[in-house]
Amino acid sequence: MLYLLYIVFAFVCTIPHMRMKNSVSISVGLLTVLVVLGALDALLIENERLLAHRERANTETAGEHTESSTSSATSSQSQATEPQGPDVLKLLAAEGISLTDSTKEHSLIEQVIPADVATIHTFILMKDNDRIGLMAWADSPQVTAYFLGLKEALHSTFSTEMHDLIDEVQEQPGKPPRTLLTFIDPRINEDRVVFVRIRQRLYEFHVAAGKDDVVFELIEALTY
Repeated sequence: MLYLLYIVFAFVCTIPHMRMKNSVSISVGLLTVLVVLGALDALLIENERLLAHRERANTETAGEHTESSTSSATSSQSQATEPQGPDVLKLLAAEGISLTDSTKEHSLIEQVIPADVATIHTFILMKDNDRIGLMAWADSPQVTAYFLGLKEALHSTFSTEMHDLIDEVQEQPGKPPRTLLTFIDPRINEDRVVFVRIRQRLYEFHVAAGKDDVVFELIEALTY
Protein backbone atom coordinates (compact mmCIF):
# COMPACT_ATOMS: atom_id res chain seq x y z
CA MET A 1 0.00 0.00 0.00
CA LEU A 2 2.88 2.38 0.76
CA TYR A 3 4.26 1.63 -2.69
CA LEU A 4 0.88 2.52 -4.21
CA LEU A 5 0.80 5.83 -2.35
CA TYR A 6 4.32 6.55 -3.60
CA ILE A 7 3.19 5.96 -7.19
CA VAL A 8 0.23 8.30 -6.72
CA PHE A 9 2.41 11.00 -5.17
CA ALA A 10 5.09 10.71 -7.85
CA PHE A 11 2.52 10.84 -10.65
CA VAL A 12 0.76 13.91 -9.26
CA CYS A 13 4.09 15.69 -8.91
CA THR A 14 4.80 15.21 -12.64
CA ILE A 15 1.45 16.53 -13.83
CA PRO A 16 2.71 20.08 -14.61
CA HIS A 17 4.93 18.61 -17.34
CA MET A 18 1.98 17.46 -19.45
CA ARG A 19 0.68 19.56 -22.35
CA MET A 20 -2.29 21.14 -20.60
CA LYS A 21 -3.51 24.35 -19.11
CA ASN A 22 -2.47 25.19 -15.54
CA SER A 23 -6.09 25.76 -14.56
CA VAL A 24 -6.94 22.09 -14.96
CA SER A 25 -4.17 20.57 -12.81
CA ILE A 26 -6.64 19.69 -10.04
CA SER A 27 -8.85 17.70 -12.42
CA VAL A 28 -5.87 15.83 -13.80
CA GLY A 29 -4.60 15.16 -10.28
CA LEU A 30 -7.90 13.47 -9.50
CA LEU A 31 -7.62 11.48 -12.72
CA THR A 32 -4.17 10.33 -11.69
CA VAL A 33 -5.34 8.98 -8.35
CA LEU A 34 -8.30 7.19 -9.94
CA VAL A 35 -6.09 5.59 -12.58
CA VAL A 36 -3.75 4.09 -10.02
CA LEU A 37 -6.56 2.93 -7.75
CA GLY A 38 -8.47 1.48 -10.69
CA ALA A 39 -5.41 -0.38 -11.91
CA LEU A 40 -4.77 -1.72 -8.42
CA ASP A 41 -8.36 -2.93 -8.20
CA ALA A 42 -8.02 -4.73 -11.53
CA LEU A 43 -4.75 -6.31 -10.45
CA LEU A 44 -6.25 -7.46 -7.14
CA ILE A 45 -9.15 -9.07 -8.98
CA GLU A 46 -6.74 -10.81 -11.32
CA ASN A 47 -4.63 -12.03 -8.39
CA GLU A 48 -7.72 -13.40 -6.64
CA ARG A 49 -8.66 -15.25 -9.81
CA LEU A 50 -5.19 -16.76 -10.08
CA LEU A 51 -5.18 -17.78 -6.42
CA ALA A 52 -8.57 -19.45 -6.80
CA HIS A 53 -7.29 -21.28 -9.85
CA ARG A 54 -4.26 -22.52 -7.94
CA GLU A 55 -6.39 -23.73 -5.04
CA ARG A 56 -8.56 -25.74 -7.42
CA ALA A 57 -5.46 -27.18 -9.06
CA ASN A 58 -4.12 -28.33 -5.66
CA THR A 59 -7.21 -30.51 -5.16
CA GLU A 60 -6.61 -32.48 -8.33
CA THR A 61 -4.86 -35.88 -8.44
CA ALA A 62 -1.12 -36.04 -8.91
CA GLY A 63 -1.50 -37.18 -12.49
CA GLU A 64 -4.00 -34.44 -13.34
CA HIS A 65 -1.85 -31.89 -11.56
CA THR A 66 1.19 -32.90 -13.60
CA GLU A 67 -0.79 -32.72 -16.84
CA SER A 68 -2.23 -29.34 -15.88
CA SER A 69 1.21 -28.00 -14.95
CA THR A 70 2.69 -29.16 -18.24
CA SER A 71 -0.17 -27.59 -20.19
CA SER A 72 0.13 -24.35 -18.19
CA ALA A 73 3.88 -24.19 -18.71
CA THR A 74 3.45 -24.75 -22.45
CA SER A 75 0.80 -22.02 -22.58
CA SER A 76 2.96 -19.59 -20.59
CA GLN A 77 5.96 -20.29 -22.82
CA SER A 78 3.82 -19.71 -25.91
CA GLN A 79 2.58 -16.38 -24.53
CA ALA A 80 6.10 -15.33 -23.58
CA THR A 81 7.45 -16.03 -27.07
CA GLU A 82 4.45 -14.62 -28.93
CA PRO A 83 5.43 -11.38 -30.68
CA GLN A 84 3.58 -8.39 -29.28
CA GLY A 85 3.69 -6.51 -32.54
CA PRO A 86 6.07 -4.98 -35.05
CA ASP A 87 9.43 -3.45 -34.25
CA VAL A 88 8.25 0.06 -33.40
CA LEU A 89 11.50 1.88 -34.10
CA LYS A 90 12.01 0.22 -37.48
CA LEU A 91 8.43 0.92 -38.52
CA LEU A 92 8.68 4.59 -37.52
CA ALA A 93 11.87 4.95 -39.54
CA ALA A 94 10.20 3.33 -42.55
CA GLU A 95 7.34 5.82 -42.25
CA GLY A 96 9.77 8.76 -42.27
CA ILE A 97 9.01 9.63 -38.66
CA SER A 98 11.85 10.72 -36.40
CA LEU A 99 11.91 10.69 -32.62
CA THR A 100 13.03 13.23 -30.06
CA ASP A 101 13.28 12.70 -26.34
CA SER A 102 10.21 13.70 -24.37
CA THR A 103 11.57 15.94 -21.64
CA LYS A 104 8.70 18.42 -21.26
CA GLU A 105 5.81 16.13 -22.18
CA HIS A 106 4.81 12.95 -20.41
CA SER A 107 2.31 10.23 -21.16
CA LEU A 108 -0.24 8.94 -18.71
CA ILE A 109 0.97 5.35 -18.93
CA GLU A 110 4.57 6.20 -18.05
CA GLN A 111 3.33 7.84 -14.86
CA VAL A 112 0.92 5.04 -13.97
CA ILE A 113 2.68 1.77 -14.84
CA PRO A 114 5.52 1.07 -12.36
CA ALA A 115 9.01 0.62 -13.76
CA ASP A 116 9.19 -2.92 -12.40
CA VAL A 117 6.06 -3.88 -14.35
CA ALA A 118 7.13 -2.66 -17.78
CA THR A 119 9.59 -0.40 -19.54
CA ILE A 120 7.75 2.63 -20.92
CA HIS A 121 9.10 4.11 -24.15
CA THR A 122 8.03 7.73 -24.68
CA PHE A 123 9.01 9.98 -27.59
CA ILE A 124 7.91 13.07 -29.46
CA LEU A 125 7.04 12.18 -33.06
CA MET A 126 8.40 14.44 -35.79
CA LYS A 127 7.75 14.37 -39.54
CA ASP A 128 9.13 16.88 -42.00
CA ASN A 129 10.47 18.86 -39.02
CA ASP A 130 6.94 19.19 -37.64
CA ARG A 131 5.65 17.76 -34.37
CA ILE A 132 2.82 15.33 -35.11
CA GLY A 133 2.37 14.18 -31.53
CA LEU A 134 3.64 12.10 -28.66
CA MET A 135 3.86 8.31 -28.55
CA ALA A 136 4.39 5.90 -25.66
CA TRP A 137 4.18 2.13 -25.46
CA ALA A 138 4.76 -0.72 -23.04
CA ASP A 139 4.82 -4.54 -23.23
CA SER A 140 3.66 -6.54 -20.22
CA PRO A 141 1.04 -9.15 -19.29
CA GLN A 142 -0.24 -6.58 -16.77
CA VAL A 143 -0.90 -3.72 -19.19
CA THR A 144 -4.51 -4.86 -19.57
CA ALA A 145 -5.17 -4.31 -15.85
CA TYR A 146 -3.63 -0.84 -15.94
CA PHE A 147 -5.54 0.00 -19.12
CA LEU A 148 -8.83 -1.01 -17.47
CA GLY A 149 -8.01 1.22 -14.51
CA LEU A 150 -7.10 4.05 -16.85
CA LYS A 151 -10.35 3.75 -18.83
CA GLU A 152 -12.45 3.70 -15.66
CA ALA A 153 -10.67 6.75 -14.29
CA LEU A 154 -11.00 8.71 -17.52
CA HIS A 155 -14.71 8.02 -17.82
CA SER A 156 -15.09 9.31 -14.26
CA THR A 157 -13.23 12.57 -14.87
CA PHE A 158 -14.19 13.68 -18.37
CA SER A 159 -15.21 17.33 -18.42
CA THR A 160 -18.24 18.80 -20.14
CA GLU A 161 -15.86 19.87 -22.94
CA MET A 162 -14.99 16.27 -23.84
CA HIS A 163 -16.04 15.20 -27.35
CA ASP A 164 -15.24 12.75 -30.16
CA LEU A 165 -15.20 9.82 -27.74
CA ILE A 166 -14.67 6.30 -29.10
CA ASP A 167 -14.35 3.39 -26.69
CA GLU A 168 -14.65 0.02 -28.38
CA VAL A 169 -13.10 -3.33 -29.18
CA GLN A 170 -12.26 -3.54 -32.87
CA GLU A 171 -11.94 -6.78 -34.79
CA GLN A 172 -10.65 -7.11 -38.34
CA PRO A 173 -10.17 -10.29 -40.40
CA GLY A 174 -6.71 -11.70 -40.03
CA LYS A 175 -5.80 -9.35 -37.16
CA PRO A 176 -5.90 -9.76 -33.38
CA PRO A 177 -8.64 -7.77 -31.60
CA ARG A 178 -7.63 -4.35 -30.33
CA THR A 179 -9.21 -2.07 -27.75
CA LEU A 180 -9.37 1.59 -28.79
CA LEU A 181 -10.06 4.58 -26.56
CA THR A 182 -9.78 8.05 -28.03
CA PHE A 183 -11.20 11.45 -27.10
CA ILE A 184 -10.60 15.18 -27.07
CA ASP A 185 -10.82 16.88 -23.69
CA PRO A 186 -8.89 20.15 -23.31
CA ARG A 187 -9.12 19.82 -19.53
CA ILE A 188 -7.04 16.66 -19.70
CA ASN A 189 -4.72 17.40 -22.62
CA GLU A 190 -4.48 19.92 -25.42
CA ASP A 191 -4.03 17.14 -27.99
CA ARG A 192 -6.37 14.37 -29.02
CA VAL A 193 -5.53 11.38 -26.80
CA VAL A 194 -5.55 7.81 -28.16
CA PHE A 195 -4.98 4.54 -26.34
CA VAL A 196 -4.72 1.20 -28.13
CA ARG A 197 -4.32 -2.14 -26.34
CA ILE A 198 -3.42 -5.09 -28.54
CA ARG A 199 -2.05 -8.44 -27.33
CA GLN A 200 0.10 -7.50 -24.33
CA ARG A 201 1.14 -4.11 -25.66
CA LEU A 202 -0.39 -0.77 -24.76
CA TYR A 203 0.09 2.32 -26.92
CA GLU A 204 -0.66 5.94 -26.05
CA PHE A 205 -0.69 8.77 -28.59
CA HIS A 206 -1.21 12.50 -28.23
CA VAL A 207 -2.21 13.71 -31.68
CA ALA A 208 -1.33 17.28 -32.64
CA ALA A 209 -4.06 19.38 -34.29
CA GLY A 210 -4.36 18.59 -37.98
CA LYS A 211 -2.22 15.44 -37.73
CA ASP A 212 -4.97 12.87 -37.24
CA ASP A 213 -4.54 11.22 -40.65
CA VAL A 214 -0.81 10.58 -40.36
CA VAL A 215 -1.02 9.35 -36.75
CA PHE A 216 -3.97 7.03 -37.38
CA GLU A 217 -2.19 5.60 -40.41
CA LEU A 218 0.72 4.89 -38.06
CA ILE A 219 -1.64 3.23 -35.56
CA GLU A 220 -2.97 0.95 -38.30
CA ALA A 221 0.56 -0.09 -39.23
CA LEU A 222 1.51 -0.75 -35.60
CA THR A 223 -1.56 -2.80 -34.68
CA TYR A 224 -1.66 -5.55 -37.28
